[in-house]
This record gives sequence, structure tokens and C-alpha cells, in this order.
Amino acid sequence: MSHWPAGQLSSACAILACVQASTRHTSARSAGADAQADARLADHLYGLLKYLLHGHGGEYVRAVGELELSLTQLRALHVLAYEVEQASLKDLADRLGLSLPAVSRSVDGLVQRELVTRAEDADDRRMKQVRATPAAPELLDRLTELRLAGIEAFVATLSPRERARLAGALAPLAEREEIASRCAAPRSPARRKDA
Repeated sequence: MSHWPAGQLSSACAILACVQASTRHTSARSAGADAQADARLADHLYGLLKYLLHGHGGEYVRAVGELELSLTQLRALHVLAYEVEQASLKDLADRLGLSLPAVSRSVDGLVQRELVTRAEDADDRRMKQVRATPAAPELLDRLTELRLAGIEAFVATLSPRERARLAGALAPLAEREEIASRCAAPRSPARRKDA
């Protein structure tokens, strides 16, 4: 037996159905608005990064171009100079998420530039071990300095209000472990004195 007076149960069910439908519609609209906001945020971040890398990263791009280093070679140098003392070509390929032949070709170029050494593995002569030379971190530090100089030039163009708003927005992101570990960029002794 229903607690509703005769004839009102169907009205109550209709009202409940309308509320549920409008709630679902509002949720769908909210999800659509969230997706649009996320897309807009991604577009803004892309634009900022592109501007920083191209508009204020000219010296860095020019230096990498003059060195004729590929993105794969730069990534391999970062791994060998900052993450591992040495690695087999297979381990390096796995870390970079690339094929062994692609990494082997990239390492060939780094060996020719004397940024990496390659030697037989003492335990397995079929395997090759690669290691960064002292020139590798020096080169990467110079490139980092050029990249930072471009970013610093951009920061100098910000108004005090823009600078404060950007710092406030970035602060919680910079605390994330995966980002915090990358925020302390290598700095040469000359820059450390200025910092």
C-alpha cells in the first residue's frame, strides 16, 4: 500500500523523473563545461610553452641547431649525465622508450662528438656499455643556461601583477614531486653566486 493519496503517486513519480533528468542534464552540461575548460587550459599552456620555447628560447634553439644534436641525443645525454653512471644500449633504449637501433645510431653520433664513450660489457662482451664524458654535463649545463636565460627574459617582461599571479598559480604545481625534482635546474658556479 502506498503512502501517497490516490492519484498523487503518478504525479510524484513524474516530478522525480523530471528532477533526475534535469540533474543528469546539468551534470552532462557541467562535464561538457569542464571538458571545455580543460581544453582551454591546455591551449593556454601550449601557447605559453610554445612562446617560451620559440619566442624566448632562440639562443637555445640556435645552439642545439649548431651542435646538430637530435632530441633523442639530448635525451640520452640527460640520462647518462644526470640519472645513471653508465647503461647498456638496451637499458638506455628502454629508458628512452625507443628502439635499440635508433638509440645505437644516436649514441654513434655522441661518441663521434666525444660526449659519450662506448665499451664492451665486462660480463657480457655482446653488450655495449655507454657512459657520458665530462664534456656531456658541461654541454647540458650550457644549454640549460641558455634556456633559463630565455625564461628569465620573459619573466622580466611581466608586470608585478602578472608575476604575482603566475607565481601563485605555479607554486602548488611546483610542489608536486614529479615537478619539484625538475625545478632545481643545474646552474653554473657563476650563476650560483648571483642567485
